[in-house]
Amino acid sequence: MLVTFEGKFSKKREDFICDLMTFAQDQLFPEQDDVYLNIEALRRKDGYCGDVMYEDDNEFTIRLNKLLSTSKLAVTVLHEMVHVSQYLKGMVMDTESDYHDRWQEQEAHELEKVLWDHYKLQKTLGLS
Repeated sequence: MLVTFEGKFSKKREDFICDLMTFAQDQLFPEQDDVYLNIEALRRKDGYCGDVMYEDDNEFTIRLNKLLSTSKLAVTVLHEMVHVSQYLKGMVMDTESDYHDRWQEQEAHELEKVLWDHYKLQKTLGLS
């Protein structure tokens, strides 16, 4: 997996984001190495957290709100990585239903919490 950043996150936040993404890759698509992630830092005060766009050939752009708290940023990164996994599996995204009724959002919201708890447990136990 190759991660590049556009926009400005602190070095500490970039390292944290990369660590989260590596963890998510290990959990969600461990056999898939040829994934390219472009991370864009946005500054928004409207409640926006982030999103992901599939570009082509296993390349994705993930936009993240740099104003998020550390824990909200972590959950958002993990949420978007669930979507990356869904795209890599060739799943067809629901774009017609309301946001919270879309199968891919329900799965991402469920897994973001599981992944975040697992990530924190690994860090607490010093397993990574």
